Amino acid sequence: MNRRSFVQAVGLGALGAAAFELPTLSAQQAGQYGGQRATAVGADVIRIGSNENPYGPALSAIGAIANVAPGANRYPGVLQQNLVDVLTSKHGIPEDRLLLSCGSGDLLKAIVMATTSKVKFMVAGTPSYESPIRTANTIGATVKELPLTSDLRLDITAMTAAAPGAGLVYICNPNNPTSTIVAASAVEALIEKVVAASPSTFILVDEAYFEYADSPGFATAVPLVAKYPQVIVARTMSKIHAMAGMRVGYAIAQPGTLKLLQPYHSNSGLNSMSLAAATASLKDDANTTKNADMNREVRKFTVDAFAAAGYQVARSDANFIFVNIKREAKGFQEACRQKGVMVGRVFPPMTSWARISIGTMPEMKKAVPVFMEVLGTPEMKTASLDLSYLDELPSELT
Repeated sequence: MNRRSFVQAVGLGALGAAAFELPTLSAQQAGQYGGQRATAVGADVIRIGSNENPYGPALSAIGAIANVAPGANRYPGVLQQNLVDVLTSKHGIPEDRLLLSCGSGDLLKAIVMATTSKVKFMVAGTPSYESPIRTANTIGATVKELPLTSDLRLDITAMTAAAPGAGLVYICNPNNPTSTIVAASAVEALIEKVVAASPSTFILVDEAYFEYADSPGFATAVPLVAKYPQVIVARTMSKIHAMAGMRVGYAIAQPGTLKLLQPYHSNSGLNSMSLAAATASLKDDANTTKNADMNREVRKFTVDAFAAAGYQVARSDANFIFVNIKREAKGFQEACRQKGVMVGRVFPPMTSWARISIGTMPEMKKAVPVFMEVLGTPEMKTASLDLSYLDELPSELT
């Protein structure tokens, strides 16, 4: 099959090497490509539970996939170097400070395993992204989980005080599930104090939702890598680049630090399609800006709807919001799902707060009335039910 035949077979239309035009999938059509769970619950379900980008990959990324797919019988070769070149240029770093990975989850696991142990504890906020905490627990490392501040931000002061002697301090910024950020100055102050008091402690800054943040004072921790060998920054292409199903992530750290991770990292290679799509998407600044702008508009619509109804919403700098629904979130999740809207899982200890991903404007205009209808009815009791099957994806991916 030649390139033109391949493109026609997958329904992308006629693509040239540089110019192409693609049809836009409807929300219903897009849902058909969401995996087995989407098929099980119906293609028209509103999937706003896993912090996915509802708009899909950039057209430039889809075109890049079509262009390289006919050569999938060959190893990626130069495609990996192309991605490395784009990332090092974008971040202003030398090549030896970059580690590519088949998704950022593999990196987070490797970092925890390389830096914590039964005698080296981990410091994290609670609630925060659970996967690193779960990895630490699996290898027998103690985790000091510190409550958030009153405005649901990571308590940088408390984390700094708890860090001496730790193997790792984990900072998810913006934080999942609360959608809040801590300022760049606070992150830098933590790093400076922790390194001075405990030089063997590493600091992992997880910036999965970086591109969605627009609060004053927020910035990446990547420039701090040059000064501190203890700092590791993790990024993923799953969120604003809409490549959750393609598994592309990377870490930025000093060469010696990356070397420490290698024995624990799977070294899973990226495939040609993922490499080409990631490279194209990173070059497509207009698409990234458009995605951030659309998310901001729809996020405001959703936040305003909850606020008008009297519900507290955390300040969001992500593609999801965290809402105090004043009832058990598990019952809310199930009731919404029964009405065709899939929202996020429960995040203890804040079990009366719901994490809701931001969909498209048409999706949220359908979902908001469902939320209000559910919240206006008697609370669904779920304590005696096993609803674990309702979680759309394994928590390590969301």
